[in-house]
Amino acid sequence: MQGRLVTLEWPGDDDWAAIASWLRPGSPAAVLSGDWELLGAAEVEQANRSGRVHHLVIRTKDGERIGTVSYQRSGRIGGFTVGGAIGSPELWRRGYGAEAVVLLVDYLFHQLDAHRVQVTTAGYNKGIIRLMTKTPFTVEGILRDHCYLDGQYHDAIVWGLLRDEHYASLKPSDDDDNRVLNVGLDDFVSEDDKTQARAILAEHLSTAGRRTALSAYLNDATRAADATAPPQATASEEADAPASARGAA
Repeated sequence: MQGRLVTLEWPGDDDWAAIASWLRPGSPAAVLSGDWELLGAAEVEQANRSGRVHHLVIRTKDGERIGTVSYQRSGRIGGFTVGGAIGSPELWRRGYGAEAVVLLVDYLFHQLDAHRVQVTTAGYNKGIIRLMTKTPFTVEGILRDHCYLDGQYHDAIVWGLLRDEHYASLKPSDDDDNRVLNVGLDDFVSEDDKTQARAILAEHLSTAGRRTALSAYLNDATRAADATAPPQATASEEADAPASARGAA
């Protein structure tokens, strides 16, 4: 998945340790997000291979590995929760994390048929709250005393985005603050190829004698139609019929 600033890639064998370091308790990214996991590289890898969570690696245009985004299913079918972390504070507020999350969200809606995507942010994270207010995400709730930092508890904010809201956000905008929302992944298969595929199949099905699994059903339908159709008059019966019945004037 490629954007203007970053690319998202599935992790390789040498990425698990980096992901674990970004999410460890006390790391800058974990502190700012209010979320962390006490996991080593092997445990992060196992969580991904089991399907409990799916991490992707964020890379800059020059290939530098700078962070991760993740998603996991939540609620009923079509629901996902996403998260992310840029490892070094020196790389914060450059748009890398924002674009990475947008790419991930678009992937969930456009390729995994998501209906709803949820993000939870720490109530003390000024930068992420300011960013979220410029997105189509809706504040859906407050989790009281959900995060702990600097000797006290803090609230967390739950944001939600529905499918139609996401696609509406991809429309071109003159608002520079909204530019990150216009990323949108390209289709894997072009509309022209999809149209041609349907045309090829339609031609195949319309040609008599072509082998399909539908033949037996079509034959059954023909026999059923013949069985229920009114009987046709023979030539002799037609000749013996009154002129009025034959349509004579």
